[in-house]
Amino acid sequence: MDKRRIDHIYWFAYYNLDSPSVRYRAKYPLDFIKKKENISSRLIVPGYSPRKVWNFLSGYISALLFPKKNSLIVIQRVQSNFIYASLLKLLVVARSKDTVYDLDDADYLEQDPQTIHFFARKCNRIAAGSPAIARYLTKFNKNVVHISSPTPDLKIVKRIRNKTFNIGWIGGFGWGHKNSLYEYLFPALKELPFDCCLTLTGIQHSPDAKEVLDYFKDCNHINVTIPANVNWKDETSIQKMIMQFDVGIATLLNHPLQLAKSGIKAKQYMNCGIPVICNNLPENNNVVVDGYNGFVCDTYSEFKERLIEFGEMNDTEYFYFSENARKSIKNFDLVKWHKDFEYLTRNTLKGSSDTNKVELQAVRSWH
Repeated sequence: MDKRRIDHIYWFAYYNLDSPSVRYRAKYPLDFIKKKENISSRLIVPGYSPRKVWNFLSGYISALLFPKKNSLIVIQRVQSNFIYASLLKLLVVARSKDTVYDLDDADYLEQDPQTIHFFARKCNRIAAGSPAIARYLTKFNKNVVHISSPTPDLKIVKRIRNKTFNIGWIGGFGWGHKNSLYEYLFPALKELPFDCCLTLTGIQHSPDAKEVLDYFKDCNHINVTIPANVNWKDETSIQKMIMQFDVGIATLLNHPLQLAKSGIKAKQYMNCGIPVICNNLPENNNVVVDGYNGFVCDTYSEFKERLIEFGEMNDTEYFYFSENARKSIKNFDLVKWHKDFEYLTRNTLKGSSDTNKVELQAVRSWH
């Protein structure tokens, strides 16, 4: 694999395009390098439909027995012990020098890590979605590089502020994200001294939506909007929704699973020129620079203070943050992903961990 061109990538995903990991770390990057360098690829997702089974078998046989010239195999987050994972284990053993394991979530903390450890050991190299994941995986393989999850730049950028301050959040409303919103954001919103909108994009279950609406039912100054039927596969519509925010919220819990996150919410906001308010935990505080492209907070009281500050800013002050947020994407866009992926696949890494060599630069030096 060292110092040679890649002309084709067999990318075996762990799930379908409903997963943000598959979209942001597989489909969009593969589309990008196809356009930029004419590197062809085959994105293979597991499934039981005849089409998906055929796509897997034909791609698998090609990768195993008749690999395309200068081809690379990427195994993305596969973690089960079922037939899909078992066949990919055989593939990795047969073509280990041409393999990469891509992991952007700390799945080893939630389930039996046996399969994750196998791919970490047997694949030639590892692309880790956060420094925490990279540190963990260096126990099994020294060829680990932190490659930040990228955002596709569609040039959809904030130009006009809303008449009523719009506080936005996007993502899955799972236990960690839900709990962090209740800990940091929701109490702060109740104490704001002005009218505002709260847009929560990603709450998909009616009981969750009802719970949130009930929480704010006595807050006449807050207009809560929960978009329904979000098409997560339509990146253009996603970015247009984000562009309507005036500030984006990225909260995490101080829990190992969340501390290994890739900061994708903050990146999505900044990609559209939306300043971010986050709590002071990795990976958020590696992409949000306090006072430059947003604010980093430790308590709900600080969230309240910073929300008030953004809400009362004049346009000059606000667009200072907005423009800096937009400038920051050079540290996590698809161009950066491509550069880091090339580093991972084309350079000699054996013998020492390269986790820190291409990690996100110290963001406090960006400006």
